[in-house]
Amino acid sequence: MRVSSRRIRWLIPLVATVLAIVFFSQSMLRKPAPSPAVALPQAQIDWNRLSETLIDVPKPRSAPEELLEVGGYVTNLSDLDLLENRYSIELLLWTLWSGDPELNPSDTLSVLNGIYDGDIQRFERVRQEVRANGDIWTLYRVRTQAVQRWKLERYPFDSQSLRLDIGFADPFQDAGIDVFPSNGFSLNPGLILPGWLIQDIQAYPSKVALMSGLGSEDIPLIRQQTVVFEMFLNRISLLWFTPDFLGYILAVGLCCMSLLISRSRDDLILAAVVSAGGNYVFIAGKLPVTAMSGFIGNLQIIIFVGILYVVAADELIDQHLSRYSQGISSVLRLGLLPSYLAFTLFGIYLIIPFS
Repeated sequence: MRVSSRRIRWLIPLVATVLAIVFFSQSMLRKPAPSPAVALPQAQIDWNRLSETLIDVPKPRSAPEELLEVGGYVTNLSDLDLLENRYSIELLLWTLWSGDPELNPSDTLSVLNGIYDGDIQRFERVRQEVRANGDIWTLYRVRTQAVQRWKLERYPFDSQSLRLDIGFADPFQDAGIDVFPSNGFSLNPGLILPGWLIQDIQAYPSKVALMSGLGSEDIPLIRQQTVVFEMFLNRISLLWFTPDFLGYILAVGLCCMSLLISRSRDDLILAAVVSAGGNYVFIAGKLPVTAMSGFIGNLQIIIFVGILYVVAADELIDQHLSRYSQGISSVLRLGLLPSYLAFTLFGIYLIIPFS
């Protein structure tokens, strides 16, 4: 069988482009070799009795005046960085302490999942009052970046939960901490996060388990009390789909055009390959590797399989079946475009996470 020089002209760049994309994908997904670990002596932990081994810090208190109550009001959310796994938040944080004024632990509060880097985190006390009953009310202005592990397998149809852990900087602090009982957490009604819908918020007491005694001889493991502020977001998918997947949309359109016209058909198919490959490289530079294992990875497979289907079917009909029967070749060519669209659209429909 003789292959025309025109087909060789685009076939070589096609193969080179696909190989480049495969190499790039493998390099992104390849894990670095683990460095040799240095064995350090560790205390023996009885995992079957872990709940008995963990020690609450602070210890449970019977007197309510030794409990620090915490509330928050979010004034701004910004810089949701999917690649660096972090986001920025500004809020007003208040505390109410009804115990001994000398033991007020409010100034030792910290954002436990915050990023400490110079001016990135600010925990500034702006006001403090002593109420008639002796309770101490303190107001702080907090600005910080927080670590966020994004779940991007469903991108751009994903939902996220932004979590902010408030606790004592000293894990051995012996005061309790809980959510302010009345309107303990709320958002600025005018807060707008472009591309997202804020669905719900909640605040609740929690605990962070530190699987170490931090050098203490008396405490093998620590379970530190915290207050968690959580915000649930839904991505507005349509605002992200078109700009992020324009290359894929263009690739499908070029394949359809190649099936409708007879001239420059090979050039259109090559342009579709370059467009789809470029879109994948763009997404890979914007999102972490974990996002490539979900909807985006499946979409890439569907687009490239569709391109291969167009190339193979066109080659089979024009170069082989037309030699035996022009009638059969004409009928098959009429059904090529509908079958390609049906395969592509149905495949995309199957991988869209509707739930």
